[in-house]
Amino acid sequence: MTAADPRSEKVAVVPEASFVELLPELPAAGYGLMQLPPADLAPSTAAEAVGQLAEQVAEYRRNGYEVVLAGTGAWCAELDAVLARLGLEPLARRSA
Repeated sequence: MTAADPRSEKVAVVPEASFVELLPELPAAGYGLMQLPPADLAPSTAAEAVGQLAEQVAEYRRNGYEVVLAGTGAWCAELDAVLARLGLEPLARRSA
């Protein structure tokens, strides 16, 4: 028998600067986690990583998942911009 997945079709995208702080709280609230790239990553490399993350966010949304942005830090505005190019609204912000 397989154990039930404790996440409730909820995913939180978390900037690196907030990850450690929010790590205990978000899984306890039923969120799976996705991390934005490190703040000091080269902009071209970060843009590629944010683009891939945005495509994953889009797929989660297409499948009915709640996807939020938790915390603050680097690459949040870039994620919103990529989501807009994909025709999606910015992620709702989840306060810590």
